[in-house]
Amino acid sequence: MSSDRFDSLDKYYKQLNFFDLICTILFWLNVSISILIFFTNGYQMWREILTFLFIFTTVIFFIADNYLSIYLIPSVESKRRVHLISKSLDVPLDYEITQKYYNNEIEPSIRKLGAHIFENSLFAKEVTRRMCSIERKKILIYAAIWILSLVVRTVDLEFMAIISQTLFTSTLLTKWLKLEYLRIKNEQIYNCLYDLFLLQRDEENARLSAKFLDCFVSYEAAKAYSGIKQSSKIFFEINDTYTEEWERIKEKLDIE
Repeated sequence: MSSDRFDSLDKYYKQLNFFDLICTILFWLNVSISILIFFTNGYQMWREILTFLFIFTTVIFFIADNYLSIYLIPSVESKRRVHLISKSLDVPLDYEITQKYYNNEIEPSIRKLGAHIFENSLFAKEVTRRMCSIERKKILIYAAIWILSLVVRTVDLEFMAIISQTLFTSTLLTKWLKLEYLRIKNEQIYNCLYDLFLLQRDEENARLSAKFLDCFVSYEAAKAYSGIKQSSKIFFEINDTYTEEWERIKEKLDIE
């Protein structure tokens, strides 16, 4: 089923993936260089080279990370949001094309918008759940190193400062906390929409439309607040499984 999927917005997400990879590489490169600088104490030439390299990569990371979070992610998510509304209400607000990305046969309406968000949240809650699992492992490893450096009295204070700075003043903890927030919101929105479609099957009224719009706004607001780029790799890994899950949900709740 997923082999026929086409999404013209994929080209924008490929650019996101590229900058996200660059930022990840630069972050861990900076961490590695800062540790190497500590161990080159007494080797002045190497220390100066590494310090210059650290300054350079820090500036590049700052530019790339801010370009990604301030401009690129909001810009691509804005395109996705416009296309989502276009597909839901059958209004050509953009020229983008998708096939097998949104999968329901409801007539253009707010209810159709709700079904699209329902499907998106089904995938998003699983993607963010897996992403959180990966990030927790990273945090645990770094926290273990930090605690060990505090316990072992022979560890140099400068090295402890490097570990502490990386853990508490970098984007490492912030990204994980925002990701956990996004996961929780995706789960809440999914559960809310499941209940709406379960209890209000074919009824179309102002209250139901308002609830669908509330879920839509909550979904978009959570993505905007977190500024997290969800993993395309995990999405494609789970695509077949959760496409089948979505078909079962549609059948169970009469979403057609």
